[in-house]
Amino acid sequence: MSTAILSDLEIGKAAEHLVVADLILSGHRAYLTDQGLPYDVVIDCAGTLYRLQVKATRAAKRLPGRNALGMGYLFHVRRAGKGGRRQYADNEFDIIALVAMDIRVIAYLPFYDSVLQTIHLRPPGYQHHARAERRRNIDQFPIETTIAVLAGK
Repeated sequence: MSTAILSDLEIGKAAEHLVVADLILSGHRAYLTDQGLPYDVVIDCAGTLYRLQVKATRAAKRLPGRNALGMGYLFHVRRAGKGGRRQYADNEFDIIALVAMDIRVIAYLPFYDSVLQTIHLRPPGYQHHARAERRRNIDQFPIETTIAVLAGK
């Protein structure tokens, strides 16, 4: 089935299941949560629970901005609800899981107050020019790195 004919709700649910499957296959205990919570997934790492919010995008698009030529994945990470009516508080979840549905790749990032409104990630294998130190690829953020950062806080 093409992702073009799926509703946003179906894409979101598929992304949540993809995150849980990825975490379980990586050796972690992970669970979907009930509706109405500010997070979608819980991961149990040696008795420490981390709350994950899942954000999905259907496909790479041309990134906005005059210096951001090329394709990438754009995620609105600070907004919640239909149409982004509500802004997430810093303590509602610990990790944000960004899912590129077309390639089924997930980036796991710690969620703190320094996280911006949007995050741009390039496709796997994208080669940045020498002065592009802030540009990142979606496949460069494994869950293990994020858990290590959060455990060291």
